Order: sequence, then structure tokens, then C-alpha cells
Amino acid sequence: MHSEATQKINQSGSLLQKVKQAVIGIIGRDNANRLANPFYDWAAQRRTRKRLLALPKSNLLVNLGCGPRGLKGWLNVDMARALHIDIVWNATHGLPFAAESCTAILNEHMIEHIAKEDAEKLLQECWRVLQPGGVLRISTPDAELYLRSYLGDGEFLNHPSFEQKADTRMDRINMMMREYGQHLWIYDAESLSRLLTKAGFASVVRQSFGISQHPAMQGIDYEIRAFESLYVEAVK
Repeated sequence: MHSEATQKINQSGSLLQKVKQAVIGIIGRDNANRLANPFYDWAAQRRTRKRLLALPKSNLLVNLGCGPRGLKGWLNVDMARALHIDIVWNATHGLPFAAESCTAILNEHMIEHIAKEDAEKLLQECWRVLQPGGVLRISTPDAELYLRSYLGDGEFLNHPSFEQKADTRMDRINMMMREYGQHLWIYDAESLSRLLTKAGFASVVRQSFGISQHPAMQGIDYEIRAFESLYVEAVK
């Protein structure tokens, strides 16, 4: 009986796939995606609501603005929908977690993608949902590193880890500050620490790659971005 049920499910899935391919063939992939998006958005929202209702009330590990890098054992949160994303959510609209429910929040190369005003509100939300003693870890392009190199020997601005070649030092600065319209505000250690203090955090420290005050965030950083990153941790 079990094998028969499995066979029926596989046949149903195969038929659905054939129908999808036929529709794409008739109206084109872009049009098919536009028609299907409302359904997939609804399905993602439904999964998000279910997941939020089932969450424990404390000690949550949140990977906020995870992008393509989901972490096992963490709640992976992003406004885009994908298989590895647990909570589909726009973080500029507040956080969907109860007060003092999180023990650690990881925020890798996301804060530069939102306006400064939204970043201030987000950091206040992070403070709200963290437990006393909870840690927020932020990484972001280090503007000071870029600007010191621009005024100095320029060696860092030609670092081999950059994916795109820059013709001039100023081109590299523009790539970091703008990223073709995706970056909205850039930070150095002073400006980011000031925002975190303003949000209410009791302790703010600059950290190094892979080093954290929270055991769950030791050695967790994305290595490919380490060469350009500023790491700051704030404790509630």
C-alpha cells in the first residue's frame, strides 16, 4: 500500500511538471512566473505563519537577512522566498518574534542594504527581541578600510578577492558604497557603534573574523567576505 501511494504521488508530481512546462512553452517563462508569483507568495506566507506559531519562547538563534546563506539550526529570515528560508519577512517592518525570545541574532552584510532610518528601527527591534545578555552580531563592508586605502597605497582596493575589477580607486569606492543601487548606507566602526548604543545596547565591541562573545556564533562568519568586513557585536 505504501509503495502504491508513493507511486501515485510521483505520477501526480510528474503530471504537474508536464503541465507547467506546457504552460511555459505557450506563454513564456517570464509570464508564467508573473502568474505563479501570487500563489508562491501566499504559500511562503502560510509556511511562515505556521513556523512562527510553532517557535519556542526563548533561546532562538536568528540568521537575519540570510540571503542565499542559510545556517543549520538557525531560523533563516529573509524577505525573499527560497527553500532554505524559514521565515519570509521584511525586516524593515519590525521583527515577528516575541520580546526577549532570542539569544543570538546574526546579521551578515544586510544592514548596508537598508536606509539609515530603517537600520535604526531594526536595531531597536533586535534589542527588543533579544534576551538579557543576548548578542547581536553585525558584519558589513568596512568603510574606513576602503577610505584609508583610497588615501594610502590603494593596495586593498585591488584585493584579489573582489569579484569585479575596478579601473580606478574611485570606481572601487563607488562599487562598495552603491553596489549598483543595492547599498543605501555605509558604516565604519564609530557610526555603527553609535547606532547600537542609541538602540539601547549595554555593551558594543568591535570583533574579529570568527570570534564572538556568544558560543553559537564562534567561527560562523562567511569567510569569503572576511577581507572587507567590519564585525561589531552588541550585548543587551
